[in-house]
Amino acid sequence: MPKQFVAVVLIILLAGLAMAMGTAPQVPPPAELQVKIQGDLDKMDAQVGLAAQKLANLGLQGDETRALLQSLYDNNSAVVTAATIDPGGTLVAIQPATYWKSEGQNISGQEHFPILQRTGQPIMSRMFKTVEGFQAVSLAYPISSEAGARLGYVSVVFKPDALIRNTVQQYVAGYLSVEATALQLDGRIIYDRDPLQIGNMTFTSPAYDSFPALLALAERMTREATGSGSYDYSTPFSTVPVTKSAVWTTVGLHGTQWRLMIAQSK
Repeated sequence: MPKQFVAVVLIILLAGLAMAMGTAPQVPPPAELQVKIQGDLDKMDAQVGLAAQKLANLGLQGDETRALLQSLYDNNSAVVTAATIDPGGTLVAIQPATYWKSEGQNISGQEHFPILQRTGQPIMSRMFKTVEGFQAVSLAYPISSEAGARLGYVSVVFKPDALIRNTVQQYVAGYLSVEATALQLDGRIIYDRDPLQIGNMTFTSPAYDSFPALLALAERMTREATGSGSYDYSTPFSTVPVTKSAVWTTVGLHGTQWRLMIAQSK
């Protein structure tokens, strides 16, 4: 029997025993979740940065370039595409082959690309709609020659919820009253247990209008890197609001931050 399965079963049994004895199980500190997700982001960042160095010699297209892009895709389960981009914003080479049809399209109109062009610094974008039609985030690096000439860019497009999900599910396993949410600083939800919430704008979605304490807490989260608070919220399965206590922390890359919130029903 796999060790991971045994561990999850043990956590669930212990949680059930604690509840039966009248004591709520203690959720691990959110710092543990922060360290793991930040580690996953840092690993991806290092791989894309190294790829940018190699592509300065390989060029933006060719078999070796495609092999390198494919390795970025293969080594990160959250990555949907890896691509090289010319200085003007045209997609040159994309892996995997499923997305070759997007080659030749220009992405210079995407919010993050002019910033990448202007600064020449690595960037992690906010969530946006890709040319393929799904919501995702881009992590991109400039590709420069030894003389400093800008040759183009390398980018991986990944889904934040896919990067966060496995870690969160292991983190809250056995804690039936615990859930996790991740927000961008503009209030957009990039991870939630309910997939239908992902992509919603907390401050403008009608779904949250009836929960002022939740909106107030979300506003604090956009201003404060760490903190705690409480709010009331009801689910589609119950009209009775439940009071939840929340703690949040921060992860990010290249100046772009995500807030990670752990909430537990009181």
